Amino acid sequence: MKIIKSLFAFAAFFALNSVSAQTISERWPQIKAYHEIMSKTFHPAEEGNLEPIKSQSELLVKSAEALSVESMPEEFRNPKTIETLISLKKQTKLVDELVQQKAANDEIIKAMTALHDTFHKIVGMCQPEKK
Repeated sequence: MKIIKSLFAFAAFFALNSVSAQTISERWPQIKAYHEIMSKTFHPAEEGNLEPIKSQSELLVKSAEALSVESMPEEFRNPKTIETLISLKKQTKLVDELVQQKAANDEIIKAMTALHDTFHKIVGMCQPEKK
């Protein structure tokens, strides 16, 4: 009986963590849309393929513009998250500017890596605190 209770507790813990990870994108569709473009452009860039970001940098900017405080779920709104969101939008524009200026690949990758880190910072800020 003790094993069954332990297994149930483990399954419940796992389910709660899975749900909380999904909650952000379910509750903030604009961050989900941004993430879809980010993942399609960042991961190939990590491997040296910059074609996706070069062809979709403007789309990434448009997706970043849709990320507003007004579209952000109320429970995620706080000064630090808003400040990081503003930074994400600026970094997204910087990546696009580098692409448009035909900057060196290593410059674009560096900017994309910083942008990716900022994105994950926002996601982390929107996670429920673990106790």
